[in-house]
Amino acid sequence: MIDIAIVACLMLSQSSEEAQTFDTKLDFYYFNQFESSVTTGGNVEVSSSGTSLRLDSQVTNDDNLLFDFQFQKTDWNFGGTTGLGGDDPWGTVNTIEFVVQWTHKYTDKSQWFAAGFVRASYEDSASTDTKAGGSFGLIHSFSSDLTLGLGVGVIGEVQADPLVFPLFVVEWKLTDTLRIRSAMAARFAGRRGLELVWTPQDSWTYGVGLSYEYNRFKLDDSGIAPNGAGETTSYPLILRATHKASSSCDITFLGGIVFGGNLEVTDQSRQLIRSTDYENSGVIGIFGQLRF
Repeated sequence: MIDIAIVACLMLSQSSEEAQTFDTKLDFYYFNQFESSVTTGGNVEVSSSGTSLRLDSQVTNDDNLLFDFQFQKTDWNFGGTTGLGGDDPWGTVNTIEFVVQWTHKYTDKSQWFAAGFVRASYEDSASTDTKAGGSFGLIHSFSSDLTLGLGVGVIGEVQADPLVFPLFVVEWKLTDTLRIRSAMAARFAGRRGLELVWTPQDSWTYGVGLSYEYNRFKLDDSGIAPNGAGETTSYPLILRATHKASSSCDITFLGGIVFGGNLEVTDQSRQLIRSTDYENSGVIGIFGQLRF
């Protein structure tokens, strides 16, 4: 789901006036969204792989710093001779994002977070599409079982006005083995959702979740909209099973259905020239978590 990955974790600690802890994680993942029909003609299939490196540092008893670098490669395969499938509007899209997030605990039950990030999503070159943004929010623990938070983020967009988006934080323990959760960090800005998590035993965790996926990226200097922008949105419903293979390694298998897929093409003058939906599609993937 939202933050499922193959994760590597190194923990260090040192003695000082205040405890300082470092937690380093390395993530890997791959998923494939099967071929589906495009409403205006043709078909589309998507495969994606990525990795992220995250350093989480407890700098004081009340302050935490998170550094997160991510890279994702997404291959869009259009087919057919009509509609958007025949237009073949884009191919491989690369996304790079670097996030710095500061979390401060100002009471026993409340904290705030602030983040800054730089992001590039592009067909050709990152140097032609590097955007900056930031976010801010508040989190409050109403009890040992319920934590809620609300925030807002903003980031520059390709051939469009800056995007403003909400951030929701949910951690709700329903029973000893069942909880509802969201992701606090703004992972790739346009990826948000909720997951119901069941942990019947230490070695296995199961989840079902619905998320909103969004990406807008710079097109190359060829195709139907040279130096324009592509935009994709969808609503993946995902089932996953995560196995804790050892104290330092997790692996996750997932499958699901992608609903409400939409594709748009904007030209260099910000004019929308294509907008179409595609049929619901199945998706499978594999993630891992490695701690050392």
